[in-house]
Amino acid sequence: MRSLLAALFAIALSTFGLHSAARADNCPAESFVKRAGQAYDRAASSGSVAAFANAADQFSDLRQLSFFALGQYRKDLPKGREAEYLRLTRNFIGNTLKKHGSGLGGNLDVVECASSGGGLVVTARSAAGRKIVFRLAKAGGGYTVKDVNMQGIWLAQQMRSKFTGTVSRSGIDGLFAYLGG
Repeated sequence: MRSLLAALFAIALSTFGLHSAARADNCPAESFVKRAGQAYDRAASSGSVAAFANAADQFSDLRQLSFFALGQYRKDLPKGREAEYLRLTRNFIGNTLKKHGSGLGGNLDVVECASSGGGLVVTARSAAGRKIVFRLAKAGGGYTVKDVNMQGIWLAQQMRSKFTGTVSRSGIDGLFAYLGG
């Protein structure tokens, strides 16, 4: 009897939308995600690392993302090398997005939109069937991309893992060598 009631309750929740995931047609960030998707699609069409970096820069705070990637080693970055680090990180982001974002194939359709920790997690699918997940935060009167998942790879998390691992093994100079190589 309990399992029957639980099943009926679950059906009622999904039918009436009483769960944390918003229906895609009610997503407050839908137009932002579609614009970001179009920028990534144009970058994929061009095949250019710079185009992917520009798209990321347009919809994300690359400075904040770059410093997040350093984790506990942020204090080890010399002030005089911040501009170099940001330039190298921007290139890393462009390369990573090019590798995982090629072949997007057209406009994105939002398929799920859920509140998460004061922000939104928006799942979209490209016309070619590729799934992209955006972690968004409020910024000014709109949104900013905190992280993006293409082909199962979260950009910010991958950066943090690679960067902190490199610094722990080779120091901050080793990270610069890795990013520059």
